[in-house]
Amino acid sequence: MKNRLKVPVVLFLVLFSVKISAQAEPPTTWLMPPKDLWAFSYQYLDLESNITPSSDVVLANGVIEAYVNAIPIVRSFAIGGNIAQVFVVPTFGNLTASVNINDIPGFGDLEIDPNTFEIIDKSGMMDSQVNFRVGLHNAPALNIIELSQWERKFQVYGFLGLTVPTGEYTSGRRINLGANRWAFRIGAPMVLPLNQNKKRPADLEINPTITFFTNNNDPFVGDTKTQKALFRFNTAATKYFTSKFYASVAAGYQYGGITEIDNLPKGERIEQIGASLTGGYTIASIIRVQASLGQIFFNDKNGLMARFQATVILPSKSDRELIKQATNTPVN
Repeated sequence: MKNRLKVPVVLFLVLFSVKISAQAEPPTTWLMPPKDLWAFSYQYLDLESNITPSSDVVLANGVIEAYVNAIPIVRSFAIGGNIAQVFVVPTFGNLTASVNINDIPGFGDLEIDPNTFEIIDKSGMMDSQVNFRVGLHNAPALNIIELSQWERKFQVYGFLGLTVPTGEYTSGRRINLGANRWAFRIGAPMVLPLNQNKKRPADLEINPTITFFTNNNDPFVGDTKTQKALFRFNTAATKYFTSKFYASVAAGYQYGGITEIDNLPKGERIEQIGASLTGGYTIASIIRVQASLGQIFFNDKNGLMARFQATVILPSKSDRELIKQATNTPVN
């Protein structure tokens, strides 16, 4: 009886590494993909917190709800024998924000109707992203067959991210879809394999980043709005339970990002903790869907996060030939 080489698991590994979001990358983003790969995704994010998606406004006594649609386009390739990726993420959606007068000191006893004031309810283009990562340690550029046979090791990557001010902005509003400034993010994503089971892999991802912001020279008031650096730390553990279904648990923390306009009092500091559960399922060898549900804790409140994503992977012509040869070549 003849056995045949099997490579479906590597297609699942391909699907791991093509996701990105308007706030923080979801689980499995940093797992190593094969080289010479195109990936296209649709991602929907429903986020309730006190921070705008561009992290430029923090409401001390209010809630911001963002309904974000992103279409990440990802290309993987080799640089000096190491794996590398470029992410281009155009983003659009809806943003609403409101403040409850009862939550503002000194206003709770005033008879104001309504008690909740809507600051913005706007749809359109948001700030988009261009990101790059490259393997620094134990992250070789492998084709799809080589990756299926590779013994996974602790990996370290370098990450550079650019937020482009494509979002709609007007200085007549305090909160906007865009931030009217650029942002630069650097990080060192790491992946620790928790087993060497190629059919049921388990991995721990750790991603510390720091974001720097340029000035907004047309703020709501004043002449120049500056912002301190923002530190983020995200981690996720993922386990495949069948050849098609996996689950992840993730947590994140962000701190900093204080804004200041001219010599006016400084804005609120960003300080949030979040946690989420994610489930993913492979419908076909090149299509996967995943959904996440989480909670965000800020000030004395908490908000919800819901995310859905569908991803389509397009292996290169050479990889398709390798898969065809491998799945049709008898092994003695």
